[in-house]
Amino acid sequence: MSEQPTLEQELFEVIVYLVSSSVTSMTETPELATFRMIDAAERLMAISTSRLPDDFLTAARADWEAHKMLVVSDQPEYLRWLDGYARSFVRKTLELAAAPGA
Repeated sequence: MSEQPTLEQELFEVIVYLVSSSVTSMTETPELATFRMIDAAERLMAISTSRLPDDFLTAARADWEAHKMLVVSDQPEYLRWLDGYARSFVRKTLELAAAPGA
Protein backbone atom coordinates (compact mmCIF):
# COMPACT_ATOMS: atom_id res chain seq x y z
CA MET A 1 0.00 0.00 0.00
CA SER A 2 1.40 3.43 -0.90
CA GLU A 3 1.56 6.26 1.59
CA GLN A 4 -0.28 9.52 1.12
CA PRO A 5 2.06 12.26 -0.07
CA THR A 6 2.98 14.93 2.44
CA LEU A 7 1.81 18.51 2.03
CA GLU A 8 5.33 19.47 1.04
CA GLN A 9 5.41 16.79 -1.67
CA GLU A 10 2.03 17.84 -3.05
CA LEU A 11 3.00 21.50 -3.13
CA PHE A 12 6.34 20.71 -4.75
CA GLU A 13 4.52 18.82 -7.52
CA VAL A 14 2.45 21.92 -8.27
CA ILE A 15 5.55 24.10 -8.20
CA VAL A 16 7.27 21.81 -10.70
CA TYR A 17 4.13 21.84 -12.87
CA LEU A 18 4.06 25.66 -12.85
CA VAL A 19 7.76 26.04 -13.59
CA SER A 20 7.73 23.52 -16.43
CA SER A 21 4.51 25.04 -17.79
CA SER A 22 6.18 28.43 -17.99
CA VAL A 23 8.49 27.08 -20.67
CA THR A 24 5.68 25.41 -22.60
CA SER A 25 3.45 28.48 -22.42
CA MET A 26 5.92 30.40 -24.62
CA THR A 27 5.11 28.24 -27.63
CA GLU A 28 1.46 27.31 -27.13
CA THR A 29 -1.70 29.27 -27.75
CA PRO A 30 -2.85 31.74 -25.11
CA GLU A 31 -5.91 29.54 -24.51
CA LEU A 32 -3.75 26.54 -23.65
CA ALA A 33 -1.56 28.71 -21.43
CA THR A 34 -4.69 29.77 -19.50
CA PHE A 35 -5.65 26.10 -19.26
CA ARG A 36 -2.33 25.33 -17.57
CA MET A 37 -2.76 28.18 -15.09
CA ILE A 38 -6.28 27.12 -14.11
CA ASP A 39 -5.21 23.49 -13.99
CA ALA A 40 -2.45 24.45 -11.53
CA ALA A 41 -4.96 26.43 -9.47
CA GLU A 42 -7.24 23.39 -9.42
CA ARG A 43 -4.35 21.28 -8.14
CA LEU A 44 -3.83 23.76 -5.32
CA MET A 45 -7.56 23.76 -4.58
CA ALA A 46 -7.45 19.95 -4.37
CA ILE A 47 -4.62 20.12 -1.84
CA SER A 48 -6.44 22.78 0.16
CA THR A 49 -9.86 21.12 0.22
CA SER A 50 -8.38 17.75 1.16
CA ARG A 51 -7.25 19.34 4.40
CA LEU A 52 -9.75 22.17 4.95
CA PRO A 53 -13.13 21.57 3.30
CA ASP A 54 -14.41 24.68 1.54
CA ASP A 55 -17.69 24.88 -0.37
CA PHE A 56 -16.51 27.62 -2.74
CA LEU A 57 -13.32 25.79 -3.74
CA THR A 58 -15.14 22.47 -4.04
CA ALA A 59 -17.68 24.08 -6.39
CA ALA A 60 -14.89 25.84 -8.32
CA ARG A 61 -13.12 22.51 -8.85
CA ALA A 62 -16.34 20.93 -10.14
CA ASP A 63 -16.94 23.91 -12.43
CA TRP A 64 -13.43 23.56 -13.88
CA GLU A 65 -13.91 19.84 -14.41
CA ALA A 66 -17.19 20.49 -16.23
CA HIS A 67 -15.76 23.17 -18.53
CA LYS A 68 -12.05 22.52 -19.07
CA MET A 69 -12.42 20.64 -22.34
CA LEU A 70 -14.01 23.71 -23.94
CA VAL A 71 -10.45 24.87 -24.53
CA VAL A 72 -10.20 22.31 -27.35
CA SER A 73 -13.84 22.01 -28.41
CA ASP A 74 -15.15 25.61 -28.28
CA GLN A 75 -12.53 28.25 -27.51
CA PRO A 76 -14.89 31.27 -27.68
CA GLU A 77 -17.17 29.57 -25.13
CA TYR A 78 -14.13 28.61 -23.05
CA LEU A 79 -13.04 32.26 -22.91
CA ARG A 80 -16.58 33.37 -21.93
CA TRP A 81 -16.66 30.73 -19.21
CA LEU A 82 -13.14 31.66 -18.05
CA ASP A 83 -14.15 35.30 -17.65
CA GLY A 84 -17.06 34.31 -15.41
CA TYR A 85 -14.87 31.85 -13.51
CA ALA A 86 -12.27 34.53 -12.78
CA ARG A 87 -15.02 36.96 -11.73
CA SER A 88 -16.36 34.41 -9.25
CA PHE A 89 -12.97 34.42 -7.51
CA VAL A 90 -12.93 38.21 -7.42
CA ARG A 91 -16.43 38.23 -5.89
CA LYS A 92 -15.37 35.66 -3.30
CA THR A 93 -12.26 37.70 -2.46
CA LEU A 94 -14.37 40.84 -1.96
CA GLU A 95 -16.86 38.89 0.14
CA LEU A 96 -14.09 37.57 2.37
CA ALA A 97 -12.52 41.02 2.68
CA ALA A 98 -15.86 42.51 3.76
CA ALA A 99 -16.55 39.78 6.33
CA PRO A 100 -16.45 40.81 9.98
CA GLY A 101 -13.01 40.24 11.43
CA ALA A 102 -11.33 40.25 8.02
